[in-house]
Amino acid sequence: MSETTTGAAPAAIDPHTFREALGHHPTGVALVTATLDSGEHIGMVVGTFNSVSIDPPLVSFMPDRNSGTFARLREAGTFCVNVLAADQTDLVTGWRGPESFAGVEWRPSPSGAPILRDSVAWIDCSYHQLVDAGDHYIVLGEVRSLEVQRPTSPLLFFQGGFGGFAPSSFLVPADHELIRASRFSEAAMEPLAALAAEESADVSLLASIGDHDVVIGTERGSATPSYFEIGLRLPHLPPVGAVHLDPADAAGLARWLDRLPRRDEVSRARCLEIAERVAAQGHSLCLVGHAPRQDTWQDVTRYIHGEPTPRHRRQVLTMHLDHLDYYEPDLDPDGTYDVRSITAAVPMTGTPRLAVRMSFPPAGAGGRTVARWSAQVRDRAAEVADLIQIRFGQDRVLG
Repeated sequence: MSETTTGAAPAAIDPHTFREALGHHPTGVALVTATLDSGEHIGMVVGTFNSVSIDPPLVSFMPDRNSGTFARLREAGTFCVNVLAADQTDLVTGWRGPESFAGVEWRPSPSGAPILRDSVAWIDCSYHQLVDAGDHYIVLGEVRSLEVQRPTSPLLFFQGGFGGFAPSSFLVPADHELIRASRFSEAAMEPLAALAAEESADVSLLASIGDHDVVIGTERGSATPSYFEIGLRLPHLPPVGAVHLDPADAAGLARWLDRLPRRDEVSRARCLEIAERVAAQGHSLCLVGHAPRQDTWQDVTRYIHGEPTPRHRRQVLTMHLDHLDYYEPDLDPDGTYDVRSITAAVPMTGTPRLAVRMSFPPAGAGGRTVARWSAQVRDRAAEVADLIQIRFGQDRVLG
């Protein structure tokens, strides 16, 4: 059933109000390029690029009807859309037409249009249809070829400015928690430094902010090169983050497990088992696993060092799931093990939640030594709680 609305004609929309309201919707930024028959290269910055259809493969952008640049661009029968990266803001703000190509590294697309070396992706198209749409055109392009060449954070236009992308867990609303955690680290690092020196391992203090652990203090004692540094973010993607789970909080456990693929029942069951074991033993143990694929590790490194794109996050999860067998293993007292990390929560009420992590102790340790290390990490976590209680009055969890 349909209903026809009748009444007075709608009031005219003020152009300023229109732009202000729509400016609160972030859009991606792209450079549409083409090469004319004369050999001249044309580039047009757009904030209206979108995917339209998979079958047939169509994309679109919407240039102003009065755009002289689009009039030149239209002289070519094909065009290439360069999806720009977050670090290419200067390229956009400084774009002045054909002469701008002189300072940019590029290569020709299959149709001959410029592909910028540092763009996230490129999509080579032929014109499919040109639609009149008020004071703009809707350009439909039929995709001929495309490639992701630099999987990094895209450039966005929002509220009149350019910026990058970060998931909600990176946009920490409670900055005071991170500041408070940093103050706690001042009281906690002495016993951790002693442990690092005693066991020739890296020992770090982590704060749980959002759904990440943030490194707020670290002491080096390992001869193994470490990627740990203050400010590094480690996502709570199962099985990581189990030390922060409350066994009595069924909803929290469910939210943690829901970060896994819904249909991967095997991994969900294994991670639930890991969470139960961590709760019972009071720490998380991870052994050194097989080396991840180079492209996977590159994406993981980009994620934890500040490029939190969805693709990189998926690669982190993929690496975790590929290494599930190395988490919470059954130890043979007479066996030997290469330990990647041992982590224990600091038994302290309130926020932020803290944890102590020992990383990369000497390889080839016996099962009894690994058990001793685990007890030491739990003891240091308890000592940190006592020191924070003395200095800041933060209540300790009794146990």
